[in-house]
Amino acid sequence: MGKHRNAIFYIFTIGIFSALMYFIAIKGHDLEANRNIQVAQSDSSQWAEFVDSMAHNLNHPLAILLAQIVTIILVARIFGWISKKVGQPTVIGEIIAGIVLGPSLLGWIFPEFSLALFPVESLGNLQFLSEIGLILFMFVIGM
Repeated sequence: MGKHRNAIFYIFTIGIFSALMYFIAIKGHDLEANRNIQVAQSDSSQWAEFVDSMAHNLNHPLAILLAQIVTIILVARIFGWISKKVGQPTVIGEIIAGIVLGPSLLGWIFPEFSLALFPVESLGNLQFLSEIGLILFMFVIGM
């Protein structure tokens, strides 16, 4: 009976929430019945709209911070893996990755890319996160 009781409970719960969603969808459709809703039209293609929105969103500070975090983690992992294959500790590869991503190498060889990925305005956020990481690292070392 215990197996059937669980099955009945799940079916009952799914049925109640399905009926609730259906009721909300019907009521929402009724709200639009007497309104004159205008859909925005654009002369450009959907791809052009997508590219424009992505270019606009990539200038947001959070998007830049996420791109920086992903790039740093990816490059650190790759260099750590290479360092491990050579027979060195992983941390050596991660240090080399930091040098490669910094102004010493990336900023020297590809200055436009370096300024796009690490703009001066965003370095404060990145420094704040690095200090939190250092605090957590010291906490783990202390344990």
